[in-house]
Amino acid sequence: MSLRSSVTPVVASGTASAVKLLVAALAFTGAYVGVEASQNASGQARASAVADSQVQTVTLSAEAMPVTTAKTPESGVITVSAVASPRPCEKPYRAQSVIDNADPDGTVSYGWRLERWSPAAKKWRTYLTSHSGFTGGAQSVEWQPRIVNNPGWYRVKLSVSGGDVLNSEKFQVSC
Repeated sequence: MSLRSSVTPVVASGTASAVKLLVAALAFTGAYVGVEASQNASGQARASAVADSQVQTVTLSAEAMPVTTAKTPESGVITVSAVASPRPCEKPYRAQSVIDNADPDGTVSYGWRLERWSPAAKKWRTYLTSHSGFTGGAQSVEWQPRIVNNPGWYRVKLSVSGGDVLNSEKFQVSC
């Protein structure tokens, strides 16, 4: 006699949250039905006491969390998005772009620059920099600068060897 075991697939993380919410809703519904049955079984005296007391309506709701996707921007465009931070005045950001290498056998060098608007000088000033490179065809590139305790207007600049310079939209950091 042979024993066969069956394997149950593991639920994906997004579906797992939905399953947990469904299980919680079913548990609450079961508890509510049990309380109702208990009240009906205890007789008319208890029902009249409940009717005499003030009725409170409870509204259940579920808040959906935003879905974040790692969508790669188009070539020639810089996208900048905020990244969650546990510290109130620490603001990490993710800057992304795609760099096309005209010569896949050659190396492309590129540099990121986070610039802050200076109201006194009335111009953009360099705040942070980072440099890197790669060999091959087109590549998605990413940089994660952090701004700590320095509110103001910022933008990200990407300089690619060969003269291409891209600017992101400006964004405001507050603390």
